Amino acid sequence: MTKIRLHIYLLLLFWSFNFTAHSSNFLEEENFVTSFADSAISILSNDTISDPERTSSFTELVMSSIDLNLISKFVLSKAWKNASDEQKENYLIAFKDYFVSSYANKLDQYTGEKVDVIGSQEAGKYVIVESNIVREGTDTLKINLKWRLLNKNNQIKIIDLNIEGISLVIAQREEFQSFLANNDYDLDKLIEKIVSVSD
Repeated sequence: MTKIRLHIYLLLLFWSFNFTAHSSNFLEEENFVTSFADSAISILSNDTISDPERTSSFTELVMSSIDLNLISKFVLSKAWKNASDEQKENYLIAFKDYFVSSYANKLDQYTGEKVDVIGSQEAGKYVIVESNIVREGTDTLKINLKWRLLNKNNQIKIIDLNIEGISLVIAQREEFQSFLANNDYDLDKLIEKIVSVSD
């Protein structure tokens, strides 16, 4: 009997520790991800509005939820420092449409599913919120998403989205750097490419 009581006590202690650990996570950031993901999937799966309206609503949602300046400069790397003011302006305009389109393409395939947040953790100045995309009524579809968030001045912004171990921002940085390396680091050519892909 003593051993059984000890096991029960240890089990309760373990459960209590897990509950405390989870409750100390970043609920504000977790709620932000849930709200963003639900809104994005809802907009992209809405067949009652026109394509331009859907694009406009999704663009507004993404622009209010990401740190575009930080992301755009990161993927351009050293080329940003060497760019003229006019090139920077043209690049930011082109990258906005390109990035929103990329997000839409990635999330559009998950319309009809739901995003379940399963935890969060601190990563330096960022917070990583982990979630799974799950199809209702079955567990056959479970895709892992990790959202890198920055909470600055009480404003939460998405910095990166990692899908099944692949960072969208890092993958984009590698693609841009490869293009520049193969085109004599001509930023104008990269801007032309971004515009043509977004159209």
